[in-house]
Amino acid sequence: MSVFPNAQNFTINNGSFTNVTGGLNVYRKWDDQDYPGLKILHQNAVWSASYNSEQRFPPPNCHLGTRTQVLEILKNWITDTTNRTSVYWLYGAAGVGKSAVAQTISEEFSASHLAASFFFARTDSSRNNLLSFFITISHQLATSSQLGPLLKYPIDVTVRDNPGIVHAVLEEQFQELIVMPCHWLTVTCRLTPEKLENLPRLIVIDGLDECIDIASQERLLSLIRKATSAKATSATQFPFKFLICSRPEPRIRNAFSHQDFYSILDCTDIGESFESGKDIAKYLRHEFGRIRQEHGQSMAHVAKDWPGNGIIQQLMLKACGQFIYATTVLKYIGDPDGLPTERLEIILKITVPDDFDSPYPDLDQLYMQILSVCPQRELLLEVMAHILIPTGIFFDTRYERRSPAIIEGIFSLPKGKVRALLSRLHSVLLIPENDKKNIAVRHASFVDFLTDRKRSGRYFVNTQKEAQHERVLFYLLKILSKSMINSWKHHFECAQSQFDQYACAFWGSHFQKIRNDSFSSRILTELNQLDVCGLLNMALQGKNVSLKVYSDTLKSCLGDFERVVQWAKALTLSRYLIR
Repeated sequence: MSVFPNAQNFTINNGSFTNVTGGLNVYRKWDDQDYPGLKILHQNAVWSASYNSEQRFPPPNCHLGTRTQVLEILKNWITDTTNRTSVYWLYGAAGVGKSAVAQTISEEFSASHLAASFFFARTDSSRNNLLSFFITISHQLATSSQLGPLLKYPIDVTVRDNPGIVHAVLEEQFQELIVMPCHWLTVTCRLTPEKLENLPRLIVIDGLDECIDIASQERLLSLIRKATSAKATSATQFPFKFLICSRPEPRIRNAFSHQDFYSILDCTDIGESFESGKDIAKYLRHEFGRIRQEHGQSMAHVAKDWPGNGIIQQLMLKACGQFIYATTVLKYIGDPDGLPTERLEIILKITVPDDFDSPYPDLDQLYMQILSVCPQRELLLEVMAHILIPTGIFFDTRYERRSPAIIEGIFSLPKGKVRALLSRLHSVLLIPENDKKNIAVRHASFVDFLTDRKRSGRYFVNTQKEAQHERVLFYLLKILSKSMINSWKHHFECAQSQFDQYACAFWGSHFQKIRNDSFSSRILTELNQLDVCGLLNMALQGKNVSLKVYSDTLKSCLGDFERVVQWAKALTLSRYLIR
């Protein structure tokens, strides 16, 4: 049988193709120069989205012996050769363990059925949208040990001939980077459905609800629906099966309710079903044993069955089926800087007020307890706001990073201050050892808590764009004031930091993003202290360039001040009356 019966005018170098027992095996020498298209995908793919990404380490995982029923159901669906359904929707409320199931499935089938994976994350700007979703999936397919030898060539040719595909609309990316390579397999290579069955076909998508653009969630599900529902009537075989894990948000639920999904969709609510309580109790017993062992001498006097079945049952009931409650409790109790028995007592004393209105009362009270022992609450919440900052706030994306180094620079904090400030939040935050790496929130439920004023109360963090611009502007103005004092002392001969330069260049841009009636008293105070002459000197400092550059810089600075003056004039009688 000819492998490329309909193909013309192309050459494959250094390759050998061998037909083995009726299947197609392709052996190919790797050479970066042969695959310029894959190099483009490589540069644009999101590496942190994969199930085995270092950035996600340690990932959530199902504890041994837990979630056995739901895992068994999914394993049977994945290995089912009848192809009765092509999409499985695993849904449930926040913290019930959806990501742990997705991770466990990905790991277990990584060497056999897994073709690709994408784990969304609301607080990661590279993983909270679809901009690189199909690029990442296509790159994983092309570099897969089993699918790569088959799909590498058509995917590379597609990108090589049309490099702009990485910036095309999602529908075109899906068609060109995913669907057409499958068409190449079935039409050009003539792989039959039986042969496709032996290839990895599972694509795992976790946390779809953490894609912050709701319309994008619907677009993705629409594309998957059209591709999987059409394969029964199309000559083109689309071999992939999708395991999609998410919360049952209304728009996602509505998308799955489309009539074309009826015959191709299986779904399961992971909530309180599948003996969640027993699984959580089993997990708690194992982890309490580990904590007792790791704390050595400080726990030597404690009974081996600590903390006992009664407390295990009490914590299990508080969890209400949420593994995230148990996980957070254990991280808090097991903190190496604390005494586990004392920390357990603190957890057990937490009570939910009768009038407390929350869908997750015990989890919310746990988060409040964790935050209550942190010093400098106001500064802490400002830092948390930056950690939760959405994309598009800063006019230079370098400053959107959530690393201790960037946060300390923007907030004018001494080195090491961020670590000290967040030192009691290791149960809810992943704080890297390297100051240049991003701080991450362990679970989306903590973000939900902080950004819901009714639930978090005095720990509320306003992540609306206007509030973020106000916050950034305040700290930029403080940077400018501090920098000008230093500059005057050194006759404007001291070097500017990158934060000085950003503040000088963009404070006015952030100012324009705030409504006239939304300025806080702290912004007014900082503006009142701003030295116009000093700022102009800062802007022109070190510019050994043409008169035009001087003129443009001066015009930009004066334009910023003119906008401030116009805004000030617009203020009428108020507590901020300007004379």
